[in-house]
Amino acid sequence: MQIIVLIPAILCLSALFRSSVSKTFQNIFLPVLLMLPTYYFWKVPTLPPIDMDEAVLIPLTAGIFLKHLKYWQISPMDLWMSVFLFTTCHADALKQSDTASTFQLFAAIFTALIPYLAGKLLIEQHGERLATVKRLVFCLFLASLFSEYEYRMGRNPYQILMDRLLPDEQFGWKTQIRWGFGRVAGPFGQSELAGMMLLAGLVLALWLSYCNLWEPKFRHAPWLPFSKAHTIVFVLGLTLVLTQARGPWLGTLCAIPVAFIGRSRRVLRSTILVVTFGAIFGTILYMGMKAYTDAPTTTNEQENATYRAHLIENYTPVVKAGGLWGWGSEFPTEKGQVSIDNEYLFVAVTQGWAGFLAFCLICLGSITNFISAILRSTNGMERYFAFSLLGIFFGLLFTIATVFLGNQSYLLFFLLVGWSEAMRLQPATVNAPRFQQVLT
Repeated sequence: MQIIVLIPAILCLSALFRSSVSKTFQNIFLPVLLMLPTYYFWKVPTLPPIDMDEAVLIPLTAGIFLKHLKYWQISPMDLWMSVFLFTTCHADALKQSDTASTFQLFAAIFTALIPYLAGKLLIEQHGERLATVKRLVFCLFLASLFSEYEYRMGRNPYQILMDRLLPDEQFGWKTQIRWGFGRVAGPFGQSELAGMMLLAGLVLALWLSYCNLWEPKFRHAPWLPFSKAHTIVFVLGLTLVLTQARGPWLGTLCAIPVAFIGRSRRVLRSTILVVTFGAIFGTILYMGMKAYTDAPTTTNEQENATYRAHLIENYTPVVKAGGLWGWGSEFPTEKGQVSIDNEYLFVAVTQGWAGFLAFCLICLGSITNFISAILRSTNGMERYFAFSLLGIFFGLLFTIATVFLGNQSYLLFFLLVGWSEAMRLQPATVNAPRFQQVLT
């Protein structure tokens, strides 16, 4: 039954013959990414395991290389991405772990490089910004409606369904219970990962709502008493709360104020206020968390916070011992801390100083790209959108200091990196009119 994982690939290949690569990206890839779990695989001996996202990306990659490489403008970000991809597999190659090295490279190509290329080549150049954002937000909205079952019933509806279709798959992540209710994970595997995805969806939904880019009512449910825009924002916000994931909650508190700067007529003053209050809030939060983790442990929540607080201290010697290229997929664990719930630290351990530096340059380059797009924006809608993507990126960077970057959130991160490149190279307006030259 594992072969059903390849069904999205067949749909993607069929769509490529009938429509453009950018439309296939919107109509096939985004729904699969945002509405289906990625932790079920099709596995053939000697070949890397393939999940549903990778199954779609294989034919989509062919379409990108055949039709869209002409839009590629070489930039420093391409170099940082190349170094980052190289470091994902080089440490395993040095250890003569050829299978692990090959599998790591395959995963990196289809979870980092191809989303990066899609963001860089398939959206802004073809005037597909609005359609892409709408599809992304609406898919997250539908996934949220289905996922909220998990909060009350304590079981993930996606796993209930997929376990029947793929009974041989064994998935270790089960619904976590906090404060007597299930932590909503939806199709994203884990509640923190779901929170990061919903963070992005909520910020973009607020942009769509503020700019009146939704139709007033749902086409197939005009009888609902609330507008489409308000309903979507409410459902995404509620589902984010139901994840009970504090890292993404704090990331959202970081993302929304940054995004809202784009609404202001006095951008500089609003930026100063956000940075000032952010610094004050961050200082208070740091002092509070330090006191919280230094106190005697009395609850599971405090134990989890203490675990994360000690990660950097315990793994610093491991990072130093790993050197330039890191330890690869097999690294020594310290003091029983098997899970490294900090993406920056995880990259430093597994990919060494080279991978960590490349990751930092990718983050810094993306922030610079978004700021460049803000400075070049020609109207309030463009400026607010660029601030929204910047806010999402800041929110993700804050969140991954407390959790790893995995599953769909990993693809989303590199999609945003590529999107930042496209906005820097070719800023576009929403629904920009197209003119045709007429010779008379």
